[in-house]
Amino acid sequence: MPSRPNRRPRAPRLAALAGLAALPAVSVAVSVAAGCADESAESTAAIGSDPSAAAEPSSGHLGQVHLVIQPTPDELEPEPQLQVRARFVEYRGVSETFVRARTNLPVAPWRQLVPGQCMASESLLPQPSKSELEQAQDQGRAPRELSLIDAGDLRVQLGSRELVAPLVLVPDILPWLTGVEYVHVDDRLPSLAVDPDGTAPVTISLDGSPDGAIEPFSSGAVIPEQFELVAASVDDGRMNIAWRPPGRGISGPGNIVLQLQAFAPVDDGLIEPRGEEVTCLVADTGRAALALAPLSSAGLGVDAELLRVAASRFDASVVRVGSFGEVEVVVELRVLETLGL
Repeated sequence: MPSRPNRRPRAPRLAALAGLAALPAVSVAVSVAAGCADESAESTAAIGSDPSAAAEPSSGHLGQVHLVIQPTPDELEPEPQLQVRARFVEYRGVSETFVRARTNLPVAPWRQLVPGQCMASESLLPQPSKSELEQAQDQGRAPRELSLIDAGDLRVQLGSRELVAPLVLVPDILPWLTGVEYVHVDDRLPSLAVDPDGTAPVTISLDGSPDGAIEPFSSGAVIPEQFELVAASVDDGRMNIAWRPPGRGISGPGNIVLQLQAFAPVDDGLIEPRGEEVTCLVADTGRAALALAPLSSAGLGVDAELLRVAASRFDASVVRVGSFGEVEVVVELRVLETLGL
């Protein structure tokens, strides 16, 4: 494997998982997926209710606070070690699918996949219908509204350090889309108070909106135990990926999300993507053996020389916030590595 190779821009990764988090009982339409692991996994539609419901114009709320920790610097594509993003959305006259697409709130992979299942990352993103996209520009339709709400100060307690995520104006993509979101990025990770099991506590609190639309809340979570990606190989019709240590949750190892993008060297020491990015949900046992045929069918360049792996452990919980409804709080520990095959 070339040392610290340069790269050409690759296809965008499924947003931070997270832009990735979503409410747990949502409906979403997804493509049919193929099981990728050694153990068989049945193809499923989304985890949730009737997929058609999310495509119908309606009214409601979506809320998410997403903390991403990336302790190890990325050699190919530098990213901050700490990212905090939050959105509190109120909408009417549009579908939930449209709202998720416009506000970058796709349903999380662990809500859409079962362990051992892999899909093209792009197919996990919300896909509004062509007619709804056209109607979004039609000023003569029934009233529509999509607002991102100022919910007061958002505070994140990491070890002895408290962060306050600033508000950022949302671009006026549509005349009826307004509001603010919370964004904080930091190139340095604060010192964490690590517990004996390798996790670190974090507290996320919200002061509440000035008009009372969103009530104050505080939620405790944990940063998952740190780990490293150690190897990837192709053998006997399988793609093997190893990491350590394996998960050691109270009720078992839990699951881990793997986002896979193949690369190949080109001229002048550059590398470029081969095929599409694929997302898998696998048991956090320290090893995944993924069948090549389903991965290839999903678009991964399985014959490439390099494999870019983004692996994420996560802690996800739901907080009930008065009349606004449910807000999901996600803490993601992400490790990225480019491994030779």
